[in-house]
Amino acid sequence: MQIHRIIALLLMFFTPVVFGQEISTERQIWEKLQKRMEQGIKGDFRLTKKAAKIPKELISQGNFSISQKDGVIWETEKPFPDKNVFTMDKLNEYFSGNFDELAKKFDLKLERDGLMDKLTLIPKEKSIKKMIASVTMLVNENNLQNCKIIWANGDYAFYEFMVP
Repeated sequence: MQIHRIIALLLMFFTPVVFGQEISTERQIWEKLQKRMEQGIKGDFRLTKKAAKIPKELISQGNFSISQKDGVIWETEKPFPDKNVFTMDKLNEYFSGNFDELAKKFDLKLERDGLMDKLTLIPKEKSIKKMIASVTMLVNENNLQNCKIIWANGDYAFYEFMVP
């Protein structure tokens, strides 16, 4: 699976969502994420990448949108323009979005700190572990604030989301 497909899958399922004070389980959070994704989302992102072989962090910025009709559109504006489009049909080939399927593929850990929820996914399957060590999302009452993907080799990608 290419890096852009992984990013699109994460955006598709870990997008901004309105969280209530009563959300307390991974399943409830997942169901809210799914519902929010179905409504469609647009926003900006800032991506910070760190690779062991490169001493300096790499930073890119742009915008994204998610909708049932158009799928995931990921458009980088800086430092170099780039655009990737992923249809829902193509993304669903890799993952259906079903919570039970997610729980089969990842160990889920939920921590709560005041109004913030921190959901960490750790792969169970060897094929996923070869690429990803963990995915951690920090969510406040209203939005997914950030998502950090730690790759199997220790490199990471840190996404910050700004949604109006």
